[in-house]
Amino acid sequence: MTGYAEKLDRAFRASDNFACVGLDPVPDLMPVSDVAAFNQLVVDATHDLVCAYKPQLAFYEALGVPVFQALEDTVEYIRRRAPEAVIIGDGKRADISSTAAAYARAMFKTWDFDAATVNAYQGDDAVLPFLDYPNRGVYLVCLTSNDSAERLQTLRAGDPGGDSFLYEQVAGLAAQLDRAGETGLVLGANRTEAIRDLRAAYPRMPFLIPGVGAQQGDARSAAAAGIDAAGSGIVISSSRAIMYAPDGGDGPAPAIRTAAQRLRDTINSALQN
Repeated sequence: MTGYAEKLDRAFRASDNFACVGLDPVPDLMPVSDVAAFNQLVVDATHDLVCAYKPQLAFYEALGVPVFQALEDTVEYIRRRAPEAVIIGDGKRADISSTAAAYARAMFKTWDFDAATVNAYQGDDAVLPFLDYPNRGVYLVCLTSNDSAERLQTLRAGDPGGDSFLYEQVAGLAAQLDRAGETGLVLGANRTEAIRDLRAAYPRMPFLIPGVGAQQGDARSAAAAGIDAAGSGIVISSSRAIMYAPDGGDGPAPAIRTAAQRLRDTINSALQN
């Protein structure tokens, strides 16, 4: 086991769980106005409870140039406060090879993320530049949690006769391009049956499973369906349900910590059973 797979395994062992906190700043919901300060509050409250953090880049881009510095500060803070945690840059980037190369450079050199989410709709060209960075992970968007995902993702595709779904073709592409355990899949937490089938087809492939909490995904079912034979291989992410957990009167940090503990314990309970 080398590269990103080894880094992910270290994160699992250091935290003894598979929970991830999505860092999605929404000013109207934040208890403090400074994005970097709020992210640091979240990290302080959860650093010993999770294996990963997942900044969703759209939330930072929407707030303009000054917030880019907050994102850089956040990555640096996670490196200090939770040094074994994996940081996943969730941008779902994709384009022709030259543009994809620029996206990859931004994700891995500029922002120093450990992994990135990538769309493979344009084929190998959109993915290969991300694989030029040793020790970095690439999660291909496979089957998502949104209501209209089936409009494209469950179309029949492949050889004449259409014997598989389009999302299954994406999973096959991830497996074909994998070199050392660095390619994985993004699978919505509400897609339990597909997660189970894909785990059977790809026993050791990393799965990033967002959609727990506000998107109504069930962490227990997703964990049980996605765990690999070695008892590893999943990162289950919740964003708004943790970052903006209702304040019980003691301030935001205890509420955030309680929500993260709840996610961790739900996952662990499912796997123990």
